[in-house]
Amino acid sequence: MNNRRDNVPFDPYYFEKQASTGMTFSLSNTFRHIYQKNHWCGPDSVSGEGASRSQTQQLEAELPALLKTLQVEVLLDLPCGDFSWMQFINLPISRYIGADILYELIVENHRQYGSQNYQFITLDLTSESLPMADLLLCRDCFVHLSFADIHSAIDNIKSSQIPYLLTTTFPNCEENEDIVTGDWRLLNLEKPPFHFPTPLRLLNEQCSEGGGLYQDKSLGLWLVQDIPLIKEQ
Repeated sequence: MNNRRDNVPFDPYYFEKQASTGMTFSLSNTFRHIYQKNHWCGPDSVSGEGASRSQTQQLEAELPALLKTLQVEVLLDLPCGDFSWMQFINLPISRYIGADILYELIVENHRQYGSQNYQFITLDLTSESLPMADLLLCRDCFVHLSFADIHSAIDNIKSSQIPYLLTTTFPNCEENEDIVTGDWRLLNLEKPPFHFPTPLRLLNEQCSEGGGLYQDKSLGLWLVQDIPLIKEQ
């Protein structure tokens, strides 16, 4: 488990080390530090290598068909980051809502990509009400959150009116470990402490990062109503 966690181009224990010295960050300032410092060492995007076009070609090919099958008209993409890869996706939808916790990212996204059908808003997934949408795309998000913040996000998603969640999971990950928010590790959402049911669909991203160590990286599709509340576990 640790070998797969460690083989990334950034320090996946950075915020844990900061916390051990007494330095803590708010949720927004955690990700502000990451973006301002290019902490994830992305060659094309401050959202990291996983947001590069080379790592999202499979999604470019498969995501539109999935959205069409599910008859998605409104897509909420949270976190949308700097919109680096999504701009190349031919989305068969009537409205796209890109959301992120960082105001400065949203301002720039709106300036570059905003239109009548492409809206960008500032939003905290863990605590703020989510807008109406047919599907929430939450890619490469939970892997950077502590268990407590993931639980808050899931509870928030469950309280929304969004029927589908499409989010990152690693099916071959045998055990989930807790982290300080801002760091990184793999997650298998079917394992404790989350206990998601078997996904309705699994889109393998054909990830080639880490010399092929993350070939199981996928987007799992769930009905939000089927995701257990933390208090039910």
